[in-house]
Amino acid sequence: MGRGVMQAPKAHWARCEEKVWDQELGQWVDVDLCAQEREVEEMKGEAEASAAGGSKGSDAVAVADTEYYDLLKVSTGATPSEIKKAYYKEARQCHPDKNPGDEAATAKFQQLSKVYQVLSDPELRKKYDKEGKAAMEEEQKTMQMDPTVFFSLLFGSERFLPWTGELNIAMQADHFVKASEKAEQDDDSLLEDENGTEAMKRRQLRREVQCAVHLREKLERDVYGRDPVGLEEQLTLEAHELAGAQFGPELLVALGEVYQLRAEVYLANELSGRWSLSKKLVGAKHSGMRMRHAVHFYKNAAGSLVQAKKLYSTANKAQGKIAAQEKQDESEAEKADRGLLEEEASKDIQAAMDDALPTFLQTAWSLVVRDIDSTMKSVARKFLQDKSVPWQIRVRRAQALQRLGKIFIQEGTKAAAAAAGGSARAAASGEAKDVLQEALLGSMREK
Repeated sequence: MGRGVMQAPKAHWARCEEKVWDQELGQWVDVDLCAQEREVEEMKGEAEASAAGGSKGSDAVAVADTEYYDLLKVSTGATPSEIKKAYYKEARQCHPDKNPGDEAATAKFQQLSKVYQVLSDPELRKKYDKEGKAAMEEEQKTMQMDPTVFFSLLFGSERFLPWTGELNIAMQADHFVKASEKAEQDDDSLLEDENGTEAMKRRQLRREVQCAVHLREKLERDVYGRDPVGLEEQLTLEAHELAGAQFGPELLVALGEVYQLRAEVYLANELSGRWSLSKKLVGAKHSGMRMRHAVHFYKNAAGSLVQAKKLYSTANKAQGKIAAQEKQDESEAEKADRGLLEEEASKDIQAAMDDALPTFLQTAWSLVVRDIDSTMKSVARKFLQDKSVPWQIRVRRAQALQRLGKIFIQEGTKAAAAAAGGSARAAASGEAKDVLQEALLGSMREK
């Protein structure tokens, strides 16, 4: 406590100088977005080279069969990130949601999923390149979910990827799956956990920097070109397209609220003063928004626990009835009755699962909102406190970010009203099962 009191003046002056605390260095540092961008690009290049076995470019290479590459419309030398982007693009066009009742589109969606299963796995891709499609059809492997793709398809976040980056819930699930696979291969779990934690930090840093760079590029037309009207028209059209994604209206509103409030906090701090009344009011407004989202999350989490308990109870009762029936000496008629009992039990469990799915989906969504709150706060700091540009540019960035937030909120609210309550509420009223099944189908990959 004493050390904290002694460091308080230093922390105060550091904040006044628009510095941020670096946990690893243990000191206050200036934000240099250009330097962070270069660092992230180096990290990204190393990761892609490692995943692709040293291939960094997208030049075509000789392979036995090009059908899978042709379906994704990529070169045979495409990097893992290029393959993932191409899959998202092609899958979005033939997604069952956009093509209801179109069997051809559904079949293509399933085929694209199988193609991605192969090309996203380094070992399977090598075998496909060497032996072709026939070798893939002979492969008999168990299926597992690709968490990153699953959550991207579930929440429509692949279209928002430049704005939100990879969702934390997807990163956590992906890390858990990979850690489980490594744990099956060796017992050095503690070292793997430490390395995994560091890898998660690096992924989150890349996410924040890339989102901040995207904001910088998007808002240049206003910040440097002094064309707010043109930028507003451009961003309104883009927001309108983004609103068509699954959970698109909700994502727009969530992003818009954070953008607007973080810009207001910065402008109040710079133009009115750190201790001004306007700064305190905006800060309270931002805290209120985060508190509201936290309450919503805990409320949904509590509902999920209740639904999980009901599901567990239903399964136990059904199992008990079947076990009691099995203990009796059965005649042919009694065996038929047991078959009916098992069928009835299966229906009860399925009904309980269907009732629980909307609540589970809402809980996952509220977790995504909290992730956006915390991540976009860091993104805004990198974007607005960037010392590689003069303070006048930083103020103009804040003003442009404020306008962007307003556009996103307006378009998101408008789209939600047009959709009779928004995609999240529609899913909660009966479409949750279809949404989850489609996301699961598109994210399955061979293990």
